[in-house]
Amino acid sequence: MIKAVAFDLDGTLVHSLPDLVWAANAMRRQLGLAAVGEDKVSQWVGNGISKLVERASQELGEAPQALALFEAAYQSHLAVASRPYDGALAVLTELGRRGFALALVTNKASRFAIPLVRDLGLEPHFEHILCGDSLAAKKPDPLPLTWLCQRFDLAPAELLMVGDSKNDIQAAQAAGCPSVGLTGGYNYGEDIGLSNPDFTLDSLAALLELPALQQR
Repeated sequence: MIKAVAFDLDGTLVHSLPDLVWAANAMRRQLGLAAVGEDKVSQWVGNGISKLVERASQELGEAPQALALFEAAYQSHLAVASRPYDGALAVLTELGRRGFALALVTNKASRFAIPLVRDLGLEPHFEHILCGDSLAAKKPDPLPLTWLCQRFDLAPAELLMVGDSKNDIQAAQAAGCPSVGLTGGYNYGEDIGLSNPDFTLDSLAALLELPALQQR
């Protein structure tokens, strides 16, 4: 029986790509590189800011200043165009009403993730928020999910992981947790079904129809 649900952030609850693209291109301009579009940046998202910056500046090889340039740009543009996906707040509210404990598990660093979820009104829904720098390892490592199981006093089978990336699904599989893979997010251009989640859904709203997520 599912008793708690852990959500990914970027590409799952929030369409953050426009602001990530803006910051990536601000960095690239300062490095003398051409601007790129959302299709390209969406394939760089998922392993945290450092990895995104490495991918966004790979033409230069070593670019030690790139991370600082990106972080400064992104910090000033966190929630300008980023928005919760349609129905995201309603789904969180309804799952809470049904008695499920909710957590956020993101690879985004806390200095970016916490202001973003606060500005978008997501923060009050979560009992725990784990960011990419909260623990010694991040997704696809199972540690964030095993940590949540301990804090919620749950067996792994009682915690459902919901995400749009293979990192989310692999973390759940390694932790022994069931998973939902959402289509249409940021998964390196790959079909989320290839990661073999327990459920594949086309929208957050469809979560509310899962038999495992009816009233506790």
